[in-house]
Amino acid sequence: MGEKVTFVLGIHNHQPVGNFDSVIEDAYQKSYLPFLKVMNDFPDIPFALHNSGILWDWFAEGREEYLEIIEEMVARSQVEILSAGYYEPILTVIPEQDRLGQISMMNSFIREKLKSEPRGCWLTERIWEPNLPGTLAEAEIEFVIVDDAHFKSIGFSGAEMRTFFNSEDNGRYVKIFPIDEKLRYLIPFREPEETISYLREVASQGEDPVAVLADDGEKFGVWPGTHDLVYRRNWLRRFLDLLGKNSDWIDVSTFSGVIDSRSSGGMVYLPTASYTEMMEWALPLAAQQRHRKVTEFLESDDQMKEFTDMVRGGFWRNFLVKYEESNWMHKRMLEISELVEDYRTRTGFGKVWEEAVNHLYQAQCNCAYWHGLFGGLYLPHLRSAIYKNLIEAEKTIEASLEKGKDYLKLYSRDLDGDGTDEVVLKTAHLKLHFKAEGASLRELDILSPPFNLTDILKRRREIYHDKVGKKKQDNSEDVVSIHQINRSKEGDLDSRIVYDAYQRLSFQDHFFTEGVDLNSFSRSSYDELGDFREGLFSHRVVERKKKSKLLLFTREGYIRTGEARNRVKMDKLVSTDASSAGFTV
Repeated sequence: MGEKVTFVLGIHNHQPVGNFDSVIEDAYQKSYLPFLKVMNDFPDIPFALHNSGILWDWFAEGREEYLEIIEEMVARSQVEILSAGYYEPILTVIPEQDRLGQISMMNSFIREKLKSEPRGCWLTERIWEPNLPGTLAEAEIEFVIVDDAHFKSIGFSGAEMRTFFNSEDNGRYVKIFPIDEKLRYLIPFREPEETISYLREVASQGEDPVAVLADDGEKFGVWPGTHDLVYRRNWLRRFLDLLGKNSDWIDVSTFSGVIDSRSSGGMVYLPTASYTEMMEWALPLAAQQRHRKVTEFLESDDQMKEFTDMVRGGFWRNFLVKYEESNWMHKRMLEISELVEDYRTRTGFGKVWEEAVNHLYQAQCNCAYWHGLFGGLYLPHLRSAIYKNLIEAEKTIEASLEKGKDYLKLYSRDLDGDGTDEVVLKTAHLKLHFKAEGASLRELDILSPPFNLTDILKRRREIYHDKVGKKKQDNSEDVVSIHQINRSKEGDLDSRIVYDAYQRLSFQDHFFTEGVDLNSFSRSSYDELGDFREGLFSHRVVERKKKSKLLLFTREGYIRTGEARNRVKMDKLVSTDASSAGFTV
């Protein structure tokens, strides 16, 4: 008997909560629908599919054609539907009850609407932490898919990763499939014959080895140049034709089909990891630059290339350190999760809880919490959607507890984990978050409509800024992975880059030298004479009434005049009342 290989194709489609409808429609027309139509013409080629709950909801609003094709494929067992957190959260950074709730929500949808039984789970951004097996087992998930970088970092080689493995946490088990990195860069960017040739290489690596490609569906039509490549130049049909013509040695299967036909490769314990690019993006800038230099050095030497697998990047949670805005959103999300869970323990499940928890889950959508090659945190409409849902969740709970009456609440709490309490004032109309640093207003929420008026981003240096201005227009017709694109959409971008010297918040106090104008202030090119901008203020309530609050922030600092430092005391008064939709400072 000749050499054989089992090939598993997995597709993941997702759009962020808050993304523009026109963007989703464009992806639908260029990728989601045409991909499904082509696959429908090859009923003998199975594949796995994950759509985030955002997309399932979108498809249900008038895209019957897509859902009808899915129903046909499920009925003939061509497609295996994968579960996940419904609104595409990073599972490891949301509370356990929310992890289970989000997966349960997706499982219920798949069972009830798609008439399929989910066995496996798409892992958002393939972000793995060692405690996940417990969560996944509790959620009735049998297997999960991660990058082979997770395995390479603990010493696995290519041939040793050609199957699935078992992992556990405190006796609760899950099966893990490694995704082949080379297939990620071959499909669909190189000619189909090259993938077939590579699968022939894999076939020689043991007895019936498994090769997995599980990746973003957007690369089949949305990524630059791919719609023309995949459909007009028929890359996908040509690839599927080749799989059929080589079916004597290429067995195309689903993940469940592999599990049901063989034994696992044994136990494995994976470290915290994601795909290679994500781990690089998570590093602080200086570390990112060193990481890139080391990687480029190793890749430039044929004898050293094999050692690049041992160069690891950072850890996804470090985005919460790298970007204060990401950390603030995350900790606000944890605060609202705690509020929603506390409400459930007091009142039980009900319509109020269901509405609040749905908003909470939407606010856990991962995209706005990080930044790499893609916009993510840098896209204001994505951040706005997170805050909108956090505000809606809290407003729903408070309206139920307060029976729709006016109220005013004041409390202090270290919301962002920096070791210093924030001061929070909230009413039925607005919510104020003050930081001790500068007695500044970190977040100002209006409740109707739900909107964070102070949702801004500090301008920081990013590693790709080093190439801005050096990039030239590329007229090549070659289609490459989005990770390999090196061109700008417009020129002169380097002259427009400005970095902030500090986190710009409302009600910060500045003392300038003469001649500082709006331009120098906006570019942080001025001398700060005082230390009040980020100095710590104390606070106390100087007037306490049931329906009004007068909050006093105080600090003694200095203002420089020449070489002298002049001691200055500063007071800030904040007042509001329960019936007002405003406040004064």
